[in-house]
Amino acid sequence: MAGNNVIAFRNPASSLAHFIRIGEAHKKFGELYAAGRLPIRRVVIEASRFPFQKDFVADLRRDGVEIVLDTQVAELGARARFAGAVRNAPWAIQGQILGPGHFAANASTDVIGQIARFAVAQGVDTVLAPTHFLADPDNSDWPSIDRASCLALRAALDREGGKHIAIDYPVIHSHVAINDASQRSEVVSALNDLPFDNLWLRLSGLGHDARPQTTRQFLLSLQGIHNLGCPIIIDHLDGLLGQAALAFGAASGLAHGIMERNQFDARSWHKEPEPRDEDSGFGKMTYVPIPGLAKSLKRNELEFLSSARGGKRAVGCQDVCCAHGVTNMVSDTRQHAARQAFAAVEVFIPVPDHNREQFFLEKPLRDTERIARTIKDLRPNIKEAPRFAIDQKGAASLTKRLTDHHGRVVKLSDTLALMHETRGKGAPRAKTAAGPRISGHSDNIQQMR
Repeated sequence: MAGNNVIAFRNPASSLAHFIRIGEAHKKFGELYAAGRLPIRRVVIEASRFPFQKDFVADLRRDGVEIVLDTQVAELGARARFAGAVRNAPWAIQGQILGPGHFAANASTDVIGQIARFAVAQGVDTVLAPTHFLADPDNSDWPSIDRASCLALRAALDREGGKHIAIDYPVIHSHVAINDASQRSEVVSALNDLPFDNLWLRLSGLGHDARPQTTRQFLLSLQGIHNLGCPIIIDHLDGLLGQAALAFGAASGLAHGIMERNQFDARSWHKEPEPRDEDSGFGKMTYVPIPGLAKSLKRNELEFLSSARGGKRAVGCQDVCCAHGVTNMVSDTRQHAARQAFAAVEVFIPVPDHNREQFFLEKPLRDTERIARTIKDLRPNIKEAPRFAIDQKGAASLTKRLTDHHGRVVKLSDTLALMHETRGKGAPRAKTAAGPRISGHSDNIQQMR
């Protein structure tokens, strides 16, 4: 009977893959997760930090969160990075860069074998294939070496009892190179028959504050990779650029940290590291994400702006993470930043695929333009600036950055609106990524908090 027919939706809302790079703040993330304030389903754990994060990883594994291992061989093969925190990776060699010879089939260091055994022993679900920065001026052989390493890793995982462990393939390159059709085609053609599930793109020099033309070119370049027929994860990226990639179907998901690892620059990786300035101090500057602005400001800048008439309402968080607005943003910045990071992706989940472009233009992007306009027009008392450790030059710089940001958002809106009109609703989209891969410990899966 006609009444019993099942009507299939022609424009479903596909899932989006969202990977969180845990990075340095695992203790804080562990607290947030235990309190049910970190709704993660997929995490990336760096090999050098695994020993320090094993308790948190055990909690995630118990709850069925996908554990992805970043081998960090790209950093271990870079002069400027190999002696830093990555030196704690199990396959690092003290005082020595991992060069092409270490990945040869008969290499005594057996880097690939070490990675496979570690992945099995730690119960990870996915390994990022050991790949390198392809724009490295000192080594032009990385593409062929990385291809062979991916094949060798699959064989090693199978041999060591890790047949259930998936491989994702990171292409680490310059965004300028990926924009070039011939270079992009060369990269894609080398990946056709490799045993991986998702393609990860980590592109150097592509900041989340990219200009409108750069954003448009980035989206078009990603479309040129869709023929590979696999899901595309954009690594080290969030902000409006990341949202645009999801909305326009250029990518299947994002991977980034929270207040870290959200942009990537390897242009100086081949150089010797600069000596630390002993007078500069060791603390990192805290940047606080401003809700809806798609931009972070220094803590003192946020407090200075909030002192203006209407400032607390304009820059203060209204979300569940910050019951007291600016006060909570400053006192518990990591929790606030985590909520904003998840909200930026969650907003697209219920929207049908081919409606996401229009939705992005009419809701998140338009809201950002409105918020940016309001904040740039705030006029805090310049005489009060010293109380926030801001001098006259710093206050002028802040005003200019906010004004420039607003102008950039307006131009981005115009650029993407035109792109949306010319593409039409039937434009191709990246393949949807499968759900979290947890085959290695499926018997222990519990409901997410």
